Amino acid sequence: MKKNDILDLTVCEIVRVVRKRELSASDILEAYIASAEKTDTEVNAYITKTYDLARAQARRADERIADGDVPVLCGVPFAVKDNFAVSGVPMTCASEILRGFVPPYSAAAYERAAEAGGLLLGKTNLDEFAMGSSCEKSVFGATKNPLDRKKSPGGSSGGSAAAVAIPSAAWALASDTGGSARQPAAFCGVCAVKPTYGAVPRYGLTEFASSLDTVCTITRDVRDSAYVLETLVGRDCRDMTSLDLAGTKYTEGIEDGVKGLKIALVNGWEDFVDDAAVKCVKRTADVLRKLGADIVTVDVPCLGEAVEIYLTVSAAEASSNLARYDGIRYGKKADGESVAEIMKGTRSGGFGDEVKRRILTGTYVLSSVLTGDYYRRIKAAQAEVCRRIYDLFGKIDILLMPTTAGAAFDIGSFNENPTDMYGSDRFTVIGNLTGCPAISLPAGGDGHMPVGVMLMGDRRSEPMLYRAAFAAEAELKEFVKGETGNE
Repeated sequence: MKKNDILDLTVCEIVRVVRKRELSASDILEAYIASAEKTDTEVNAYITKTYDLARAQARRADERIADGDVPVLCGVPFAVKDNFAVSGVPMTCASEILRGFVPPYSAAAYERAAEAGGLLLGKTNLDEFAMGSSCEKSVFGATKNPLDRKKSPGGSSGGSAAAVAIPSAAWALASDTGGSARQPAAFCGVCAVKPTYGAVPRYGLTEFASSLDTVCTITRDVRDSAYVLETLVGRDCRDMTSLDLAGTKYTEGIEDGVKGLKIALVNGWEDFVDDAAVKCVKRTADVLRKLGADIVTVDVPCLGEAVEIYLTVSAAEASSNLARYDGIRYGKKADGESVAEIMKGTRSGGFGDEVKRRILTGTYVLSSVLTGDYYRRIKAAQAEVCRRIYDLFGKIDILLMPTTAGAAFDIGSFNENPTDMYGSDRFTVIGNLTGCPAISLPAGGDGHMPVGVMLMGDRRSEPMLYRAAFAAEAELKEFVKGETGNE
């Protein structure tokens, strides 16, 4: 099999050929390494490449295969966003303040993927500390969209999405605090799932906003997403928010279709998106209706205020979480004659503008000037959003929305007004505020670049979401090819 043919294989197909011994784990790995070496100088998807580690893992995988032991991800090359810890591998969070830091521990999600036979190709680029929606806010430079180098791959998990789209990884670990996995997936024409909060343990994921952060996967298709997620979910004693979901089989029943499901469009959503997104969402609704779903419309009045609530909550939690990076406890230490000077120099020189902006906002929100009352009101507003959404899911099964306002924007589009980028999370933040799962998949394009749609359900409704996403994906593939020029 030629290298290009290997790169065309999905995760499930890689596992199948490995089990049949048609290819070795080392064969597959070398094809992906060659792809990464060929493309990454221009795309900049990776911060750190771990080829030596991957080759050692591939040799071990081949030994296991020879012994008849083929775990579920055996021989599958994957990438990890550089805000997840991997023991012995640098973790930077794309920030100057963590340059040179090498963790002595590994994230739970990485441990599970590696134990299942995965091969780690490297750590991917991101917006600094996962704060951004374009993958431009990195001390290592911007990641480019592999479908058009002038376009953003989305953020903050832009490196992970770009690596899967090239492909220089068969799948990738990502994080999502307000849309950071789903928006890049939409821009790069791949699939991302934000599972129920706590489904995948957060241990070893660098905290941005702890009550919103979710471990996600980015894959090339829906079946791969379900297959990989099965390996990652489950309780971990190091994360008390993790859920006891081990053994859940998301691939079982994935082909059962959508007949009888009530899927809702949000009234007024068209006012916030471009023509390509309108076309793709309506097309998806038509496809699901044709397949037997009941398509309805609903009012979600809290959708308009969700971004403001998200920005306040996430900034407050970011301010608290990033307080530890002061050059005394953690972080690259600046020179100074006093503790105050060291802390000032460390944080001034170590953090980028976007991170500083969110720290300052969060610190003010929590400050004694406001006596904590503003933050209490914001949390009360979040609780009301949750109540309304949970009540809504008592009446419908799935919400269908655009993932983003349209296709990928040009790199540098928000340089003059960086806060304007916050609006790109309008539809995605609701899943983080409520802890509900959501899946983004490509549904067409604007004639050049892909456009994503999002399916969102109640907590722990991933099996149903995968059924709907899988059914829609099969019907939308030809539209995606025809409207993006991607074969």
